[in-house]
Amino acid sequence: MNMKAVYLIKPGVISIEDVPVPEIREDTDVLVRIKSVGICGSDIHYFLKGRIGNNVVTEKIILGHESAGDVVAVGNSVTSVKKGQKVAIEPGITCGKCEHCLKGMPNLCPDVKFFGTPPVDGALREYVVMPEKNLIPLSEGLGYDEGVLSEPLAIGIHGIKLSSFSLGDEVAIIGAGPIGLSILFTVKMGGAKRVFISDLIPARLEMAKKLGADRVVLAGKEDIVEVVRKETGGRGVDIGCEAVGKIETFKQASEVARIGGETVIYGIPDDDRIEFDAHNIRRKQLRITNVRRSAGVTQLALDLMKQKKLPFSSTVTHKFPLKKVEEALKIVSEYRGGVIKAIITL
Repeated sequence: MNMKAVYLIKPGVISIEDVPVPEIREDTDVLVRIKSVGICGSDIHYFLKGRIGNNVVTEKIILGHESAGDVVAVGNSVTSVKKGQKVAIEPGITCGKCEHCLKGMPNLCPDVKFFGTPPVDGALREYVVMPEKNLIPLSEGLGYDEGVLSEPLAIGIHGIKLSSFSLGDEVAIIGAGPIGLSILFTVKMGGAKRVFISDLIPARLEMAKKLGADRVVLAGKEDIVEVVRKETGGRGVDIGCEAVGKIETFKQASEVARIGGETVIYGIPDDDRIEFDAHNIRRKQLRITNVRRSAGVTQLALDLMKQKKLPFSSTVTHKFPLKKVEEALKIVSEYRGGVIKAIITL
């Protein structure tokens, strides 16, 4: 039996191919029929440049790691999911034995096999086999969209959990794409006093308003550093979050933070180096926190979306069938049509 799979052949070149459906080989394996796959910024990096840092595409690979689907078959030892159940998929298969896994930091596992990261094939295919531990059942009221969104939202949650954020804090977020909006959703649900957010795209700032942003800043017309300084009386915010990956936005995220505050870095830069003003971060005794994927908070992400206090699922703005995946990648990479989160439906 064959299935359709989307391969990145080389930067900018996509091929949809027929390949065999994977088989259950271990008692803890589960066969999942993929129904939805989100396009992430990392997919765009690979599509445009063929690399992220030292992760380089050297042979064709299936992209995609934000995914949800239906359980089709289960191994003999599987108990947590059953045939016909909707599930979200945790895309990182970790060893479970290293010091990082044992300390509750599986996102740092050096032996992780992460969907869509060379040389591991991702979710842009009709079927996948995953270990039982990587599947999170979608409860009543949650659909495939929420399953897909649980992955980027979990990243937003994880970074804030790593930070010193507490009830009543003020936060500034540089970038209102899917990760920036995930951060916004997280801190608003967590009781932030005031949240500033900036972006170059007006449609993204409109979405940020829907998710509770207190002050939106259209980059290019206003400078978020100046806005924050003016509207906080020169104090700055407790936490500045970077969710773009550009040299200037890393600097902005440190400049908006108050003395004794914190900068949280989510963005993936195009270059191998980023810059801060050394004297600025030294004089402030600024804490800088880096975020690597997520760790054990996917269920929390789903639970928060289910509360529907804020319409996070509305961040899905575009849907494409599998045959139009190349068009989808181009639209997302070019920020066309007010796109925020694009999903491929299978």
